[in-house]
Amino acid sequence: MARRAQKRPCVSVVLAAHDAAEHIGRAVESVLNQRFSDLELILVDCGSHDRTRAQLDRFAERDIRVDVIGVAGESCLAGRRAGLDAAHGDYILFLNQRDWLSQAFLDVLVAAADADGADLVIPELSIDIEQPDGARVSSTLAHGACFWGTSEEFRAASAPLIENGAIAFAAGKLIRRSLVEGLPSCAFDGDEQAFMVECVRGIERVAVVEGARYHLDLACGAGRESYEPGMFERCERDREGVVALYRDWGMSGDESVRRAIARRHLREVIRCIENASVGSGPASSADRRALVQRIVDAESTRESVRELKSLSHEFGIMYAPIARRSVTGCCMGARIQEIVGRALLPFAPAAVSARV
Repeated sequence: MARRAQKRPCVSVVLAAHDAAEHIGRAVESVLNQRFSDLELILVDCGSHDRTRAQLDRFAERDIRVDVIGVAGESCLAGRRAGLDAAHGDYILFLNQRDWLSQAFLDVLVAAADADGADLVIPELSIDIEQPDGARVSSTLAHGACFWGTSEEFRAASAPLIENGAIAFAAGKLIRRSLVEGLPSCAFDGDEQAFMVECVRGIERVAVVEGARYHLDLACGAGRESYEPGMFERCERDREGVVALYRDWGMSGDESVRRAIARRHLREVIRCIENASVGSGPASSADRRALVQRIVDAESTRESVRELKSLSHEFGIMYAPIARRSVTGCCMGARIQEIVGRALLPFAPAAVSARV
């Protein structure tokens, strides 16, 4: 659909969607209902087979700030790149198809960017998960408002952001367009964390704000998470990317950095073990056990276990079997956690939780 609004907007929101007809409305409406109106919304249909494209076109007919494009293939990462190429705003904000923004979200983020000249603004994060019994658990991740005006200040304070997963994904961050345009082409070839690592590699001005909440919806149904044998490989790539980043920064020997990387990694290792043990899918028991064995034997896992020995209590019943390389113990622990219904979020354990 051809663009109708010619004025260069302050913010370009890019939303790439695939087969999202059942839930895309909430995400789109959360953008169009923002009090901050100097924006454009780029909607990218990524090879949908349902009525997603028709819904997106209706939004474009209703609001001149909306533009719709289509890409071949089902990759939303590729869709984001296409949306970025079509965007005109001074700032870019990526939005996932199941997520939504609080009403004052863009007001707060743009004000912070304007006040401090920030190249990256990080909001509060609300994580919403649906339990097997249908109940929903909402957790909030917030770091407290702050601003770093030099690369040295940001790097010295970045470990908690790495540990809590704030740099693990691009959605919800306000990113100065010039920063994204200056990234190497390889930044768009990997996953979200690889993109964010490249964004922060040479960054100087970063702000964290309060009062603006990005709602991350992980409620993908009441059943088990699908078995993903490639999850551990992604976990390893993410760790390697962060390790390389701190090595480039000359901070590999910093104890707080090592602990932050190890905490984040071991939590992800536990998620991988849970997925291998109880994830839904046709994989055989032998294949699942072999995958768990590979996970606990990996040198990266051994390194994280050694680094966190004095903090083993943070990881509940899973630390001991991982430390012993006990496949049976790991699988049993994963099943126990499933039975008691304890959701292990890929973020800080200190996140405030409440049933809603």
